[in-house]
Amino acid sequence: MRILIAASTILTLWGLAPLLAMTPADKDEYERLGLSQVEWEMIQKAKMPKSKVYELLKCGVSIKEYFSSPWMELGMQEDEWLSRRRAGESSADIKLKEQRRTAEAHRVSQGEGEIIQGFFLPGLHQFLRKEPLKGYFMSGIAVLSMGLFAYQTADQKNFEPLGLFFLAPDMIWSGVDIGIQIQREQNPDASRFTGLHGNPERIALTLTVPLQR
Repeated sequence: MRILIAASTILTLWGLAPLLAMTPADKDEYERLGLSQVEWEMIQKAKMPKSKVYELLKCGVSIKEYFSSPWMELGMQEDEWLSRRRAGESSADIKLKEQRRTAEAHRVSQGEGEIIQGFFLPGLHQFLRKEPLKGYFMSGIAVLSMGLFAYQTADQKNFEPLGLFFLAPDMIWSGVDIGIQIQREQNPDASRFTGLHGNPERIALTLTVPLQR
């Protein structure tokens, strides 16, 4: 029991050490800087140099805010965060801009993924976007093309690429179609400068198929 009391006393004195060690000059210093006693104790405990304290206050960063390390939550470096605060951005402004930038990067990445999927899986995203006519047409061409390729290759026991000549334009059509739709969604005003009038969904394909003699 005595050991517990002694340990408790030591911990209490340890916690009060910065306060007990504070001189009148220290008290005058933190009051002059507009700091609270808690903030001054945080500075003393972290052994932060006064030059750093002055820099933070000049940037408009409170000591409590600094020790909460807000830049880590945003995945930023401390120097970059302080530089932006120094430039006049508030903590809320920085957080909002970083959230928007992250959301934009995610949207761009997702769009690129849809284009790649649209290229390798013709018709898939047309179905997902409630465009069944184009979806059936593109997927139908892909299935028939692969079927023709597989049949001719197996029948001739040799590589017969005729079916692939139909599949390749179909894949390109599907990928380009999804790309145009994503671009229009991300930048609605862009369609005004594309020269697409009337029916912008109309895409012409020209197939050149070699004839075997």
